[in-house]
Amino acid sequence: MGAYVEHKTMAGEHGDTVNTVAFSPCGKYLASGSSDHSICIWDVRDGSLLYRIVFKSSVNTLVWHPSQENTLVCGCDDGSLLSMTGFKPDGFASQRIRLGVKAPVFCMDIDPNAKMLAIGIGNQVHITPDDFAKEYTTSTKLPSPPQVEVSGEQIDSRIRPRSIHFIGGAKTLIVSYFNHGIVAWNIGEKMTIAWHLKPPGIPQIGCSAICPELGILVVNTLKDGPHLYKLGSQQVIRKWNYNTQPNMQYRLSASFLHNGQAIVSGTSTGNVCIWNTASEELYQVLPHDGDVIQAVAAHQDGPWSYIAVGSAFKGQDTYLKIWKANINPSMDVVDVFWNRLIVLRFSMDRSDYGHVALAVLFTILCALLASGLLQLIWAFTPWEGIHSFIWWLIQYTADLLVSIASLTSLAGQGLLRTAKDYIRTRTIMLIRHLKLALRSFLELPPADVYTLPVENVWRPNQESGGYMESQTIGGL
Repeated sequence: MGAYVEHKTMAGEHGDTVNTVAFSPCGKYLASGSSDHSICIWDVRDGSLLYRIVFKSSVNTLVWHPSQENTLVCGCDDGSLLSMTGFKPDGFASQRIRLGVKAPVFCMDIDPNAKMLAIGIGNQVHITPDDFAKEYTTSTKLPSPPQVEVSGEQIDSRIRPRSIHFIGGAKTLIVSYFNHGIVAWNIGEKMTIAWHLKPPGIPQIGCSAICPELGILVVNTLKDGPHLYKLGSQQVIRKWNYNTQPNMQYRLSASFLHNGQAIVSGTSTGNVCIWNTASEELYQVLPHDGDVIQAVAAHQDGPWSYIAVGSAFKGQDTYLKIWKANINPSMDVVDVFWNRLIVLRFSMDRSDYGHVALAVLFTILCALLASGLLQLIWAFTPWEGIHSFIWWLIQYTADLLVSIASLTSLAGQGLLRTAKDYIRTRTIMLIRHLKLALRSFLELPPADVYTLPVENVWRPNQESGGYMESQTIGGL
């Protein structure tokens, strides 16, 4: 895989911390939301500013609609929800979404198949249809997460949803809470809990990201660093530590890269780190001059992988950077095998290893049994008789083919003679018809009236019993 290089730097538009960045599904546009109450939409190719939209409060979260083209949904600190679409040089269409709740919007997710929008607002999580044609909409409120034990160092016990993710065709909604761990809700009439990853097994959460293809979840904690989990498992697969102790006031985001083979995380030291998920190895460090980077997003377009970051606490010097890398210049068989191995690795839990070992042992025993049966069959097979039979069958088949070829040749010769006779007869008839047509056209007498020199022919005389001389006129 190639290394990431700086693609574009965009500055001069945001005047305060960038809280969120999001690539459009097509990868052509990048949206950024800031504490300066503005949203900027950028052209990823050349880094140019396409739109700047100003609101009444800080923009906390942005999400592009996966199936509705160029539709962006934003959530603000004052509880405002807005859907924007149809971006054109002369403007765009917008529609407010009112849930009847006045609280900061922290996170959102959209499931295009079920056509549902999930919003983490205040201490609640609401699910509503993604029909943005109506300003007022009905919603389903999730129950509060189960109470958890609070450690002595953890004073804040308020409910704060930080990230939400639809999985399984919107049958399950995974909610990462600031203080209450991660809860997987069964979306239905009763809204039951599928599983709960709770403290003290997991520290306070800044945000989370999900890779549905591998069934894994990365959680950016405020205590040490990112944690990697298999969905539904209480066991940490892997941990990565920051170079320095994280600052509790920074909500550092994280995102998956390379189809789940790597993650990227925000930073409080300026060094945006990329780690391999298959190991604890550091893939690359993207330097940002010691600046705090809270907002991080990733997008893959064919072999090209893009990372967008936004700076924090820089005031008028706030900037965004886009990094890119060619991660798949020439994927060979080894790379494909390694990717499949990673998928298998994350699709298994520890309880599965015993079943796998038994399956491997059973496969080996079956192979040994099959090998023994083949050897037994080989030893008692009458190979001489089989050889004689095969040789006789070959000779018989050859004789049969020769006979068929001879009959075919004779039949072909007969057909050829018949065809020749037919062609000759038809040709003679055609010539005769042509002659008659030509004589008729030239107004010549018929061929049978043309006279030739008289020939003397002796014919028998029936009356006298002798011969008499007669004259015959020849014709054509």
